[in-house]
Amino acid sequence: HQETEEEGSSGINAEYGYFIQTNLRMASEARPVALPVRKVIIHPVALFNIVDNYERRHDNNKRVIGSLLGRYDKGVVIITESFAVPHQETEEEVSMDMEYAMRIGELQKKVNTNLYTVGWYSSGIIINEYSSLIHAFYKCQCPTPVHLTIDTLMTNQKMKINTHITLPIGVKNGTEGCIFTPVPYTIQGAEAEQVSLKFFQQLRGSKKTPNFNDQEQIINCCDEMISQIGVVLGHIKQVLAGEAPADKELGRQIMEVVQAVPNLESDTITNMLNSHMQDLLAVEYLTYLTRQQLAVSARLNQIL
Repeated sequence: HQETEEEGSSGINAEYGYFIQTNLRMASEARPVALPVRKVIIHPVALFNIVDNYERRHDNNKRVIGSLLGRYDKGVVIITESFAVPHQETEEEVSMDMEYAMRIGELQKKVNTNLYTVGWYSSGIIINEYSSLIHAFYKCQCPTPVHLTIDTLMTNQKMKINTHITLPIGVKNGTEGCIFTPVPYTIQGAEAEQVSLKFFQQLRGSKKTPNFNDQEQIINCCDEMISQIGVVLGHIKQVLAGEAPADKELGRQIMEVVQAVPNLESDTITNMLNSHMQDLLAVEYLTYLTRQQLAVSARLNQIL
């Protein structure tokens, strides 16, 4: 599943002039300068975390919020992780555990130094006055926070996703505010994530308990790869026979794929697999010994 540019994204470029002028004025006043955001790329793991947070929410909470982690790349915000932030929201006020959000963000950065706080998310598609207050907090954490909303209620049987940034509005030397402006986004998964996504798509509409058999998944992936190789070989034979036109770009991509495959002898691959299997068995044996030792210690503590 991949979303294309949403409505309203065409107005972003038209506002860059005012955006830059505002940044220059903010810099002259020693205020944090925002960075322009042209596009947002969302990894499926971040969305899964949001849905899981919504399913595990307290019954009194109508929506959930949390932090988005990722990185900036030349005007593109790449969201790779997310985590929930405790909060309480009523019709009169909203409270959020800011210390928890900062502490967890720092711990995540220690695990992966390339992760930064790039914005926040909330379930539901409504942006209200409390959204501006929460967004103001995240502006202290990152230059241009992205606000992601996801329709966890699945209105019209679709989980709608929106991404916004804020642009300043108001009168110079007068009242200033901000407006949430949509930005285009896409959902992209890494190669390892594609395997899980395809598996989940196969279970769509099925009420059976999924069978996470590693061996079966490897066999299915190998069969699919063999089928794709057959399609590529068939196209190459057609090109060589003059039955299909040659494509230079396709040829370069096929060459990159071929060069990416390591040139190893079958005996070398077999030795590598056997060595990996021995290491795996050693880890399982040590895990078993550790469990037995913990069980013996627990029984001794009960006796003593």
